[in-house]
Amino acid sequence: VVLTPEFNRRVARAGSKADILTDTTLRLVQSLSESLPDGLVMIHCDKHGGRNHYLPALQTVFPERLVEVRCEGRTKSEYRWGASQRRRQIQFVAKGDRLLPSALASLFAKYVRETAMLAFNAFWQHQIPSIKPTAGYPQDAKRFHAEIGPVQRKLGIPDEILWRVK
Repeated sequence: VVLTPEFNRRVARAGSKADILTDTTLRLVQSLSESLPDGLVMIHCDKHGGRNHYLPALQTVFPERLVEVRCEGRTKSEYRWGASQRRRQIQFVAKGDRLLPSALASLFAKYVRETAMLAFNAFWQHQIPSIKPTAGYPQDAKRFHAEIGPVQRKLGIPDEILWRVK
């Protein structure tokens, strides 16, 4: 989970939400990779912001590995690395949530987001009992931001903690 302050700091450095998503995904793959079993391990991802080329990001996260480009295109980008007995293959697929691993990850991410929004709304409803909860999507977030503004300022909570920059 990348919370709002960390997300904003990383956007300031990287410049794009897709870059942060790719870096976070690959660092997670890196942290899990050594504990995965021998043999070929397939990693399935949805595409990140319409990107087709992931090799530079893969080489940044796995600098000691020679990453093989199997294909790069609009529908799928696929790569392999590692010794034959511990081969890793990752694919970034357009509409990747049609694949079970990506679909499960997407469901889990939505669950985590909804749980966080429950806590977020509970905090603000404690501060402003009459406030209508928000799901956090852009139009409603503008309404919610305007309604909590005076209390947010009174509590000294900066926008950078509550609102993503992108």
